[in-house]
Amino acid sequence: SPEEAPLHLVDLSPLLAEGSGAAAPIPPFEVSATRGEDRFTGAATLQAGRTNRGVRVWGAIRGTQSGQCARCLAPVTAAIGAQLDEEALDDRHANEDPEALRIGSGNSVDVGRLAVEALDLARHLILRCEPPCPERCGGCGGNHALDACPRREGDPRLAGLAALLPQEGDGDAEIG
Repeated sequence: SPEEAPLHLVDLSPLLAEGSGAAAPIPPFEVSATRGEDRFTGAATLQAGRTNRGVRVWGAIRGTQSGQCARCLAPVTAAIGAQLDEEALDDRHANEDPEALRIGSGNSVDVGRLAVEALDLARHLILRCEPPCPERCGGCGGNHALDACPRREGDPRLAGLAALLPQEGDGDAEIG
């Protein structure tokens, strides 16, 4: 959005002075941003090419997404990657498409913002530990399965049946 500070502005003036078909590499850069509860970091390798309407930016972004595991709530980081292919239009052509990416003041484009948006589109919707973590206990919320819960608290409606179970440590006692 326009209120956000630019992440990595690139001056496209030399490329805009060239004719259609000219291309130039954009020096590799790193970018990081927080979207919601997740943090994205990445390295971008991009190129820019002159078109008859503006400038096309394309390349690859490789990075990570950091957040919480959906199962155990532990911090987790996952690798993500995205391809980028966008065209930034100069003002005289931007009127044709009101939602088009525009070349900004000073003939610049925030390629850092484009890289973060590409990583956001490639994000893991549900982050999980790798290797898979044990699920949380449904009874007490502890970091163990429900059948291994040390509290062994049962449903109060079944308290009468719980009296028939052997007490812990009484492995040889008869039931009933």
